Amino acid sequence: MQEKELAELLYRALKKGDVASAISVLSQNLSSQKTEKLRFTKTPFLNSVGRELGRLLAPEEGWFEALMELWKSGDRDAKLIVLSALGRLSKAHYPEVKDFVLKILGEVSHWEICDQLALKVMVNLAVKQEEEIFSLLETWVSSPNKWLRRLAAATVPPFIRAKKDRAQICLRLLEQLMEDRDRDVQKAVSWALREVTKKDPAAVHAFLKKHARGAGPATRRIIREGMKKLPPESQGEIKALMEGKNGE
Repeated sequence: MQEKELAELLYRALKKGDVASAISVLSQNLSSQKTEKLRFTKTPFLNSVGRELGRLLAPEEGWFEALMELWKSGDRDAKLIVLSALGRLSKAHYPEVKDFVLKILGEVSHWEICDQLALKVMVNLAVKQEEEIFSLLETWVSSPNKWLRRLAAATVPPFIRAKKDRAQICLRLLEQLMEDRDRDVQKAVSWALREVTKKDPAAVHAFLKKHARGAGPATRRIIREGMKKLPPESQGEIKALMEGKNGE
């Protein structure tokens, strides 16, 4: 079954308030989409279904409750479809989508769900209301929940692609995670630094030089991965600082 057909079936079930039927539709129709080796549905397919579902739901009332029920009742595939639908809806329904995100934060407990939430939803919210969303991200970087800290960092890559001149606000956010000891968070910070480098390499170079001096194990790990998009000579300078070979 093609993405649009599946989205239409889901839309009809959700419009009737029949979430159990929607889950059944997914179970029956996604089995043929699962990879033979790993037995999971490819994310791009789920994203396409979700975008179309979001388009169909956009003019409807009651989509918030319908998607929330699907999120709570569904597995990984259903959750990714919901996130992609929210990405489509966020362009015209900022307050509702923001509230949806706040309600599901405690249920984000896997890197894929976390990153798709950042890539599909958080970026649109941040572009529409930068000050409000970055204020929210600032609270997440100090959360005891590692997935919230990762979500804050993972929002930076898609945001800097959309807002190429906003390197400094991104680096100010990442600064607070440079000593994070959790590997899942460290990977997201390094990813974010590489993406910011593509837009403002000079800013990232200066940022990493500052953190390279006296860096502890966690910071060193982030820097080693985060500097990979910098020119070789810049990477060499940062490595020398981490190894204490530069007197600056």
